[in-house]
Amino acid sequence: MPRSNEVPIDRQRRRHLQSREEILDAALEVMDEAGVGDLNLTEVARRVGLRQPSLYQYFDSKTAVYDALFERGMRGHLAVLRDAAAGTAPGLATLRAMMTATVRFSVEHPVLSHLLFTQSVPGLTPSERAYRPSLEVVALTRAALSTAVARGELCASADSEQGLSLLIALTGGVASQQLANDPGTGFDQGRYARLIEPALDMYALYFAPEGGDGRLTQHVTPDERNP
Repeated sequence: MPRSNEVPIDRQRRRHLQSREEILDAALEVMDEAGVGDLNLTEVARRVGLRQPSLYQYFDSKTAVYDALFERGMRGHLAVLRDAAAGTAPGLATLRAMMTATVRFSVEHPVLSHLLFTQSVPGLTPSERAYRPSLEVVALTRAALSTAVARGELCASADSEQGLSLLIALTGGVASQQLANDPGTGFDQGRYARLIEPALDMYALYFAPEGGDGRLTQHVTPDERNP
């Protein structure tokens, strides 16, 4: 039994994790005010009531803070996509729901969106752990594309590296235009965010099962198609 003046390890661990989350929250606030690439750890420490040297008990560098925020953001994005997929029919409907959810997530979390989807922090390379949710996001998107093709909702060319890249570029473009040109406006009122639906209509037309794949098929080799 621990003595009365000893704190159980699990309680210490919970406090440590709670403090880390508070630091990350403060970092997001600073990034929102100063810019994603201008994170100031001295200001972060001040906001959570720590001296900067004490901050290094939780994160050993600014890069470590960025890395933890990347992981937090991408796990949040993955959770949003899973929820969107769970509430819709498989195939094209799931794909639409996931891409719409991505734009909504970007609009609702602009700082994280810049960190996750743009080169806002030069030289930042997420750690393997932080990047792992990104791979799950890609796998989930690929699965929805493959199902849409298998159901005859999209042509085979959609289920390729170029088909996936076009979908990512289209969705990211809508989100980035909203954040750049209509910031602070909610998803439902956003001048650009609302364009995700017609943009996805154009994507579906481009990869229509009959006659919609001529422009892309000539550029897609068998090796580029998903197995």
